[in-house]
Amino acid sequence: MAVIRPAVTVAAKFTATTVPNLNPSTISSANHSDATRSGATRSGLMQSDATRSDMSRTSAKAALLATALNAPELPLLDVDFCGECLPLDKIDVVDRWKHVFTLFRSHASDLGNLRERAEAFFPIIDPILEKYDIPDDFRYVPLAESALRPKAVSRAGAAGYWQLMPGTARSLGLRVGGRIDERFNVLKATDAACRYLRKLYDQLGSWSLVAAAYNAGPGLMKNQLKRHEHRDYYQMSLPRETKYYLYRVLLYKEVMSRPNDYSSFLSPVPQTAYRFQPLASAIQIG
Repeated sequence: MAVIRPAVTVAAKFTATTVPNLNPSTISSANHSDATRSGATRSGLMQSDATRSDMSRTSAKAALLATALNAPELPLLDVDFCGECLPLDKIDVVDRWKHVFTLFRSHASDLGNLRERAEAFFPIIDPILEKYDIPDDFRYVPLAESALRPKAVSRAGAAGYWQLMPGTARSLGLRVGGRIDERFNVLKATDAACRYLRKLYDQLGSWSLVAAAYNAGPGLMKNQLKRHEHRDYYQMSLPRETKYYLYRVLLYKEVMSRPNDYSSFLSPVPQTAYRFQPLASAIQIG
């Protein structure tokens, strides 16, 4: 999408302890002494609840850390995006790569369903990518954007498989508003997204920078290019979501194209402290 929006990540959702609300009307106020004792009781209860909540969050983090420590080591294979290699000789790159894979582990059991949706989705969009001479690796952008949920809408208003913002979609000729929103039409939205990607490449000259600009907007990336002599996505100082965006796209490429190479790392390990929201399973043409 064309502007920064709240992160849509594959991060696990933690279950937190609910802190009960205290009703002041149930506290006796017969005299100042009772009120004082009541206030002390409320304070004690609130501190106790807050302490339990903090302990719950700490326990959840500890459980997730234990899960990560018990997991097999992530295999560091040769990975590239549109022919541009992931520089795994850089420590910070390896750390980010491991981070996105670790967060994805809680969703690994849904890979079968995601693969079924991709098998229906890819034959529809691949000819459009080819029409605009967009590299095949961009077929994984909708997986990172919407997990192939046909009616996905972000809090910022991005919508559809490609998570196009309303203004960007309208500028690309899509109808948005009223009863018609062509961002949910996979053929029209893909054609619009590909025209946008081709325009970004003509401006930036690097497919990794195109992917970053699709997430953060071309203005931010152009400013980055003015500040840096290099044109290396992996060395740029970017907002957190954009910094991890290409890694997430590459993660989907890897787990979809050669899942057996990562099966040992993605296999369930004992004790997980998170749950994931199942993804929708329908592919809609329009």
